[in-house]
Amino acid sequence: MAGHTLQTPIEYLKGVGPQRAELLKKELAIFTYQDLLTHFPFRYVDRTKFYKVKEIHPDLPSVQILGRIISKEIIGDKRAKRLVAQLKDDTGLVELVWFQGVQWLDKSIQTGSIYVVFGKANEFNGRFSIPHPEIELYNQSAKKIGKSCPAAGL
Repeated sequence: MAGHTLQTPIEYLKGVGPQRAELLKKELAIFTYQDLLTHFPFRYVDRTKFYKVKEIHPDLPSVQILGRIISKEIIGDKRAKRLVAQLKDDTGLVELVWFQGVQWLDKSIQTGSIYVVFGKANEFNGRFSIPHPEIELYNQSAKKIGKSCPAAGL
């Protein structure tokens, strides 16, 4: 009888529904409960750790940093236009660079605000930059962090 349960279409799993089921089928080839149970992601990204700027090194697959945007500017024009921002924590600076969505990002990112930034750090001339990082305004009230709050000192 359990074999029949494992062949149940994924859209019948509580919380999945037809729309998410279509996405699971299309993106991950998950059609049944059994497919879901036997699916193993090829990559795991740990977003629980916050790195300090001084801890960044090129061998890391990605880093998550909490810091304050201290400056930003649009450099270049036409096809060479990019937004460059400086993110600072209590250990140093890292440059954030976007080549797409420059105008929208320029309006969205506020100098002086604290952000959580996630991406792959590259080293060039002894300095680190993160091209096209994911960026989210830090909401301290939503975090339940004790004395080891990563925003301390910002």
